[in-house]
Amino acid sequence: MSEYGADHAQISAVFLRLSREYLANGNLLQASEKGWGAASHAAMLVAAVKGWTYQEHRDFDSEIIPQLARETGQRGVYGWGRSANDLHRNFYRDELDGPQIAVRLNNIAHLVNLIRRLADLPPIAD
Repeated sequence: MSEYGADHAQISAVFLRLSREYLANGNLLQASEKGWGAASHAAMLVAAVKGWTYQEHRDFDSEIIPQLARETGQRGVYGWGRSANDLHRNFYRDELDGPQIAVRLNNIAHLVNLIRRLADLPPIAD
């Protein structure tokens, strides 16, 4: 794996951990944004490993998520991607409560760990 990919793997893991810490401390906006960041950096990781396009936010939905679903056969990837976008939107709109954010963070953990498996990396523990 390239240094670029390794950086995104580490950043994604750190952001997932931080999102859970922020949620536990009641900082819902930062929990949301770090959850999105974990998903986004995981997407950059898989793009680096697989040679997929991820240049801007819209590529997350139009390129990364569909390619993950095709490659893995896991249709749940679409819902996990929606969870990431929900958290990104929540950072700006503050519409989700703690339990709603927790569900979406769990979905993002599934997405991140799927990508880590594709990159031959160990999963992140819950």
